[in-house]
Amino acid sequence: MIEIRDLCYTRDKRYILKNIDLKIQPGDSWMIIGPNGAGKTTLLRIMCGLLKDYSGSVRIDGKEARNTTPKEIAQSLSYQPQFDEFSLPLKVLDILMAGRYPYKSFFKDYSEKDIQAVDQIIRMMNLEPLVNRDINTLSGGERKKVTLASAFIQDVPLILFDEPFTFLDPAVISGLKNIMNSMNRIGKTLVVVSHDFEILFPASTHILALKNGQVVYNGPRNFDKEMLRQTYGTHFERIFHNGKEIIFIDE
Repeated sequence: MIEIRDLCYTRDKRYILKNIDLKIQPGDSWMIIGPNGAGKTTLLRIMCGLLKDYSGSVRIDGKEARNTTPKEIAQSLSYQPQFDEFSLPLKVLDILMAGRYPYKSFFKDYSEKDIQAVDQIIRMMNLEPLVNRDINTLSGGERKKVTLASAFIQDVPLILFDEPFTFLDPAVISGLKNIMNSMNRIGKTLVVVSHDFEILFPASTHILALKNGQVVYNGPRNFDKEMLRQTYGTHFERIFHNGKEIIFIDE
């Protein structure tokens, strides 16, 4: 699905990412962790074709990312950035329908399948009260729910998330986490950049830990105290309660 070899990315002659190797297989659920400035968001932006001036190789379904068009990328993966960039007075329903753009002919209107896909996600994420609202009238958490819904509506095999829980209250986080887990169970591949290690670690299948643009760990999910200490400079502990895995910082 995605194969990265010897990836390097520099800015102002400084390495942001250095010698990254990564292989993401269909059905994986990757969590990319690391402190601020580790290169996590840059890596996602390279994966989804927004940054092309890298060295090394980033192949999506066998094709080099720098040689793909935006529409080709949109048919393979969806990217949900940390902050949305809506400024025009757009209706929420129009934004959600735009998630079906990769499957729409330039000369044709949206199909019945497109409409059904949008309706399904609206119900799943309880967006009915928002669909006729202007995106700029929504709270930060409501806007985040709309952008996440748009990612799901795109109906691609791979979804990249950058800090998906920013601005969300605990109840919404719990619901979104359950939706993400359900998507993974039905075969969607997830790659999530997040500081919410305690929330996402138990459901992940793989971990990529970055620090200063370099790999600290790359492999199957593994609660390794020393790896986490090297990554974050702090100590984590793990307990099991009522069948649930609970991760916390040992202060």
